[in-house]
Amino acid sequence: MLRAADDATRTAEKLRAIGFIPVLSPVLEIAATGAQLPQGAYDALLASSAKGVELARGAEAFKSLPLHAVGEKTAHAARAHGFHPHVVAGNAEAILPRLLARHPAPTHFLYLAGRDRQQTLEAGLKAAGHRVAAVEVYEARAAKALSQEAVDAIAAGEIDAVLHYSRRSVEIFLALAKAAGSLEKMRAIPHFALSQEVAQPLFYDNIPSVGVAERPDEDHLLDLLASEAFNAHGPRK
Repeated sequence: MLRAADDATRTAEKLRAIGFIPVLSPVLEIAATGAQLPQGAYDALLASSAKGVELARGAEAFKSLPLHAVGEKTAHAARAHGFHPHVVAGNAEAILPRLLARHPAPTHFLYLAGRDRQQTLEAGLKAAGHRVAAVEVYEARAAKALSQEAVDAIAAGEIDAVLHYSRRSVEIFLALAKAAGSLEKMRAIPHFALSQEVAQPLFYDNIPSVGVAERPDEDHLLDLLASEAFNAHGPRK
């Protein structure tokens, strides 16, 4: 499990519930940047991560605006903080046409963004004539090494699958696995990715067994894991 610590802990509980033994090795640490949201005449908010909502300083001033969320988890965090999500879709490619249909006239979006992110959403909105003020309210810092628990489990051949949630975390994982001398063993086991975009570094690195969730959310990712990697003989890692 390569997610940031808080997310990894929650996912670990779900994995145990379906019979797996999780091994945690967060490759990212999420931290607030402290960036202030600029005041202005915005028409709507964008958030592509729950962390964007949770770590945005001064977001309370914009609660009257419609908020559009990438992912149900982001929408859930928005509701918990008093926002009212309007358009919700699983990834940037899915939400972009819905936003363009919802906002046919030029619109000024305030984007609660991460420092390292894909440009699909911003580029698509700008190409359609909209304005996007992206404020980097959080960053994902790369870990310096895989956890010792993970290194030991890989060396012992005890890992049966790897779950991937973001393209950047995949890239960091591959670099750390190579540095630890574990990459070749990682090639021999199945990898499961949240989306095609997330899986791209695995394809580029010629990882032979890569499964992609039918839809870009955790439920579908874990369904894929359970259907393709679960061993009826006992719990797996």
